[in-house]
Amino acid sequence: MSVGPFRVSDSDFTALARGGGGASAVRTLRLARRSRTLLLIRSIAAEPAAREAFALLCEVARVAPGAVDRVLDHPSVGAWATRTALALRRGDAEVRPAELAFTAAAAAVRAGVPVDLRFPPVDVFSLPSLGVVEGPGLAYRPLPEIDVGGLSLQVDLWAGGGVPDELPVAASVDLPRWRDAVGSAWDLLSGDHPASAAEVAEVVSVLTPMPSSPSGTSSATLADAFGCVFLSPMPDAETLAVTLVHEAQHSKLVALMDLFALVKPGREALFYAPWREDPRPAAGLLHGTYAHLGVAGFWRSRPGPAAQVEYARWRSAALITAEALLAGDELTPTGTRFVAELAGVLRAWCAEPLPPAALAVAEAESSAHRARWRAAHGPLPERGTRGS
Repeated sequence: MSVGPFRVSDSDFTALARGGGGASAVRTLRLARRSRTLLLIRSIAAEPAAREAFALLCEVARVAPGAVDRVLDHPSVGAWATRTALALRRGDAEVRPAELAFTAAAAAVRAGVPVDLRFPPVDVFSLPSLGVVEGPGLAYRPLPEIDVGGLSLQVDLWAGGGVPDELPVAASVDLPRWRDAVGSAWDLLSGDHPASAAEVAEVVSVLTPMPSSPSGTSSATLADAFGCVFLSPMPDAETLAVTLVHEAQHSKLVALMDLFALVKPGREALFYAPWREDPRPAAGLLHGTYAHLGVAGFWRSRPGPAAQVEYARWRSAALITAEALLAGDELTPTGTRFVAELAGVLRAWCAEPLPPAALAVAEAESSAHRARWRAAHGPLPERGTRGS
C-alpha cells in the first residue's frame, strides 16, 4: 500500500477551475482521496488496538492490491478513518481504532484471504463495500447494486452508522424504483452530456437514498465520505441528472482542496448565497459557486423555456458569488486563480443572449430570494460580513 505524491497539471487545474476537467483529471482526484484515506489509516495503525487489523490489510495488499483499493475507495472507510484519526488527535475517550478490523476483513474477504481477527462489539457488523454480516464465517447480505451501463453504483444505507444525525437516511430502499430512476437519468446524462457523465461515473460510486422531502427534493455529499451521493426521490430524469452533476462538482472540489489551499484558514466573513437561506463562510460559498457552475453548464445545453430560466438564474447567481469571493480577502493566491477562471466562464455565459421572458422569470425568482434573505438577515453584504 504505497502513498505517493499527486500532481495536477497546470492544464488540468485550469480545466477543473472552469468546471470540467474530464475523466482523467477526476481520476487523479479520486486516487488522491484514496491516498488520504490510507495515510489516515496508517496513523490509526500506530494504536495497539489496530495493529493486528493493519497487519492483515498489509498482507492482503501484498497478494491482492485491487481488493484493498476497492475497500479503501468505499465512502464509509474514508468517513471512519477521518472521524477516528481526528478523535485520536483530540484524545477522545470513545475512540475505537479496533474498528479497523472491519476494513481489513472486507479486503481479505474480497481477496479470499483467511480472516483471523478479533472484532470489537457493535450492534451491526458491516463489511465496507460488501454488506452486512448476518451469520458465522463472515457471511453477509450483499449491498444492492445499480448497474446501468457506464455507471455502477452500490446502494448503501450505512447500517453500521457514520452519517451525521442531521442527514436523514431512508429506512429501506425500493431498488426497482431507484434502478429505473438512475437508468433514465443516466441515459439522459450520457446521451446529452457525455463529458459530465464521464466525470460522474469516475467520482460517484455509492448512492444512499434519503426519505422523500416534504419541501421538494434533497441531496448531499459528505466531504469525508468521498464517492457517496445522498438523494431523496427525484420527480424526473432531468432533475436527477442535474443533481448528480451538482453533487459530483462538490466531490471534485473536496478532493482538489485536499491538494491545494484555496481559502485562507481562520476566516470568519459570511456571504450571501443565492441558493441558501443562511449566510455562508467563504469555503461554503466556494463550494456552492462551483456546484452551480456545473448546474448552469447543464442547463445551458438543455432545450426548452424552463431550461433557459434555470440557466439564466444559476449563471447569474454563480457569477455574483464568484465576484464576491474575488472582491474579498478570503482566498489564497491559488484560490484567487481558481475563482478567476470559473468567473471568466460565467461572465462569458452571462453575455449570451436569452429570451426576455426567461430572463424576467429568472430575475423574479432571484429577487424573491433576496427579499427573503433581507427579511431574515438584513441588508445583503457587498463583500462578506464578519460572523459573530
